[in-house]
Amino acid sequence: SHFQVSTGAYKRQVHEVPLGKQITDPAVIEKITWATWTSILGDEVIGIWPRNADKADVNCACVTHAGLNIVTGDDFGLVKLFDFPCTEKFVSA
Repeated sequence: SHFQVSTGAYKRQVHEVPLGKQITDPAVIEKITWATWTSILGDEVIGIWPRNADKADVNCACVTHAGLNIVTGDDFGLVKLFDFPCTEKFVSA
């Protein structure tokens, strides 16, 4: 089992459970199937960030139960719906 953390420095960290050991190998991280997703960081959600976005613009994200879509909330009061994963840059306007 694994969990991920988005740090205050806007870096994504992935850890093993229950040991808490950080995983840094991208090949290992890429193979993980996530049960849930609430991170605003990662290659899987790069498209939720608009072009020229400030780091604080996107505040929250949550993948639907079916794992097909991700919903985000931002500083402008907008709720946006994307396909998940959202790996194409600048999908968000």
